[in-house]
Amino acid sequence: MSALSSSLYLALGALGATGLGAFFSPSSPSTDEPGQTVRAPAALVITSPRICAALEVYTLANENDWGLRATIAQAVLNGFNETGRVPDCAAGVSAALAKDFSSYRWQLALDAVDAVASGSYSVSPDACARANTVVPLSTEATSPVVARARCVIYDLAFVEVH
Repeated sequence: MSALSSSLYLALGALGATGLGAFFSPSSPSTDEPGQTVRAPAALVITSPRICAALEVYTLANENDWGLRATIAQAVLNGFNETGRVPDCAAGVSAALAKDFSSYRWQLALDAVDAVASGSYSVSPDACARANTVVPLSTEATSPVVARARCVIYDLAFVEVH
């Protein structure tokens, strides 16, 4: 196949993909628009480890740092595994959606959870990898849990609590 025909196929494919995307796109506006009201159903229950861990990453990772996002994801997933359950995080997801939601940050959070859960990314050092609790230093600076922290990244302490 010549370079010209390859380019033509790529251009047609791109045009087709964008045309289909425009044709099948939802009519509701994106949640990236400021001031948009998002309402969740009253009986919504979310107990997916992926979604609930991503919510914690989304709300706690204030820095654009892959290692921070992955460490939060690892600690939250460790906590779910240790307790044997995932708490309902529907209220937190609804709150995140209603307050300046960023689909870009949400995707970064999902990517970190997926990488840790699949094993394609390993958190290190071991003190960070074993943590099952994330404590913001600004709110819990005098807590005995924070005093045992062996892993601190920015303003978050990652602690192994049993």
